[in-house]
Amino acid sequence: MNPEQNKQIPSPLISSIPVVVLVAMLFIVIRYFGSDTLEGGSQISLMVATFVCVFIAILFYKQRWQELENAIAANMRVVTVGIVILLLIGAVAGTWMVSGVVPSLIYYGLNIIHPHFFLASTCIICSVVSVMTGSSWTTVATIGVALIGIGKAQGFDVGWIAGACLSAINIENQCFTKQTPDFTPKNVKSGVFIY
Repeated sequence: MNPEQNKQIPSPLISSIPVVVLVAMLFIVIRYFGSDTLEGGSQISLMVATFVCVFIAILFYKQRWQELENAIAANMRVVTVGIVILLLIGAVAGTWMVSGVVPSLIYYGLNIIHPHFFLASTCIICSVVSVMTGSSWTTVATIGVALIGIGKAQGFDVGWIAGACLSAINIENQCFTKQTPDFTPKNVKSGVFIY
């Protein structure tokens, strides 16, 4: 008999145990550490939830560690392209912040963009930058941050500014789905050109 057919699928109740452990631990960590949560407490919570998953799989479902390790490695191979794209987007955003592009945009934006046209300008600027860079995430992390700074200085609510930015990048994503072909074929185990 095929070993794949012998595997039991955990019930939704059992599957929710690691999630409940993670949420409970994150609640405790955030409550205890506050703004220092990212200094290590949240990572420990993730590791404990992973340990609970492994414990349930080995003890109750008789899975071998080698099978779990192979499944983890297979999942890491699938998401590697997405992780590299996110790292590159972070590098572009960081470069723009460190080199002074974003602060310059805030300075000149306050002098150029009139408050009566600010939200429309925000939408148009974010849309153009998204199309030119090919990345909606980079646009939000760079131009979006600058426009939020400009808008707050002009007295706009952050929700309105974020809405204008996100509307613009959504237009770019619908018209020019450059990032979707990178992620979707990897998730369905297909090629970019087949997709």
